[in-house]
Amino acid sequence: MLAQVGADACTALLWTAANAAEMGGDPARIAVAGGSAGGNIAASTVLRARDRAGPRILFRLLTYPGVDAGLTTHSAREFTDTPVLNRAVLEWAVRYYARDSHTAPYAFPVRAADLGGLPPTCIAVAEIDPLRDEGRDYAARLSAAGVTTELVQVPGAVHGFDLLFPQARVSERSLADQVRALHDALHP
Repeated sequence: MLAQVGADACTALLWTAANAAEMGGDPARIAVAGGSAGGNIAASTVLRARDRAGPRILFRLLTYPGVDAGLTTHSAREFTDTPVLNRAVLEWAVRYYARDSHTAPYAFPVRAADLGGLPPTCIAVAEIDPLRDEGRDYAARLSAAGVTTELVQVPGAVHGFDLLFPQARVSERSLADQVRALHDALHP
């Protein structure tokens, strides 16, 4: 499953880059975004694009991404009974997603030996989320590798808050911040 997900995402990225002009886009201004497991796929896809020399990604937006399988962070140990995503669901997801690939960087990008050369990245994490510290750790590793990285922690939010409560002020503010980050990256 892991190999197929990665291949599908890379195929979609390559198609998008090759057909951007036909869709009214610019192949030199591509952003990749994803939330939760989609954040993992987005991070992995951009890592693969860097390693395969293209296509070039201008910006990456990750929302409460799951980028590590260790389940050893403070937030993964602290938030065991949270709504939407809790420790048991996270363990189940990691077991079925990665199987024997827990250390593979394309399975969990925070484990890549080299994070240099990746595009500027904005990571939004929810304060009350078992994945919070994975996102923080990934942001810290990206910054240490010289990648321009913005980390936003959404106060009082749980995993998936913006999907569960899109009308809430915190969700509207988070979405506005993400739209601003994308706009600023794509229209400097």
